[in-house]
Amino acid sequence: MIKIAARSSLSVIAVFFIISIIAFSSLKISAFSFIGSDSSKTDSFLYILSLENHSLHSVMPTQPDSSLGKVALEILTNINLADMKTFLFTEIPGLYASSPQILIAGQGTDFTNLPIESPPPQDFGMHDETDEAELIPNDEKKELTNDYVAFIYHSHTRESFHSLAPNSKDANSKDKNVTLLGKRLGEKLEERGIKTLVDTTDISDKLVKKGMNYNQSYTASREIVVDAMSQNKEFKLMFDIHRDSVKKHVTTKKIKGQAYAKVMFVIGKSNPNYNKNLEFADKLHRLLEKKYPGLSRGAIAKPNTVGNGIYNQDLFDHNLIIEVGGVDNNLEELNRTVDALAEVISDYYWGEAVEASKNK
Repeated sequence: MIKIAARSSLSVIAVFFIISIIAFSSLKISAFSFIGSDSSKTDSFLYILSLENHSLHSVMPTQPDSSLGKVALEILTNINLADMKTFLFTEIPGLYASSPQILIAGQGTDFTNLPIESPPPQDFGMHDETDEAELIPNDEKKELTNDYVAFIYHSHTRESFHSLAPNSKDANSKDKNVTLLGKRLGEKLEERGIKTLVDTTDISDKLVKKGMNYNQSYTASREIVVDAMSQNKEFKLMFDIHRDSVKKHVTTKKIKGQAYAKVMFVIGKSNPNYNKNLEFADKLHRLLEKKYPGLSRGAIAKPNTVGNGIYNQDLFDHNLIIEVGGVDNNLEELNRTVDALAEVISDYYWGEAVEASKNK
């Protein structure tokens, strides 16, 4: 009986070993290959079917050469040789749940270039330019709304860029920072008829005065959001403007010969308005893709294990963090992107948002 069991075990091991050899021999593997796709299993089954039905080759996604061994290994073990994180997710309990989740993948977005949370400014706790305006065609101008319908704030107020803060190693500045982008976005929205309230409160200063630490930035900005909402009952749109800490090759896109700073939408996975905020992000992403292909990096969800997890989005169902560019983008690239954002946000507001309010 023991001999039979041993032979069976050896047979299983041998089959697995053979499949592994075939799989590895058919794929070039890099130790730094972390790029994966949620559709990989579908692609694998399509590949198996295409072995019998050759007409399926016309609809097969473009990808590295597949092999039956590679596909069999993936189906049997849930390990994708082109996605090294699958080795970790299957072995470390809870790792998947505590990782940021890509909700909408823009061009080039994968687990190797997700937004990086900015560390506290080096001077935290210590006391301590714009482009020529783009003209809006007359047929696109709209009469300004009577009430504030958009609200812009900045939970990490001093996040800046190396071009604006050349003497700051961590690209932070008290004066020249993401509030420049928030102000410009507000101005551009108002040019398109959307009355916008822009808050530029220095959150770092607020934290120091209250004896709070940098990780409590969203707690401090929450007070600002609550106060603004109590005084303005007609808000339809809300944005917390940030900048990413990743490098320029990730955060820059050339469109029609001009460089833009790419954007990423961030949604708190623990907030009860998660689905509505995701729907909002998806619509803005699609509008950007239509007019400025590749400008949006997509949207990710962050659990409270890798960030705040809520980001004040529980207060309002059309509230998004927008990461505009990264530390290496210059003001010209950033301003182009802000103008593009204003354009698609306006399209959204005067389209779906206004129609939805009429139907209530």
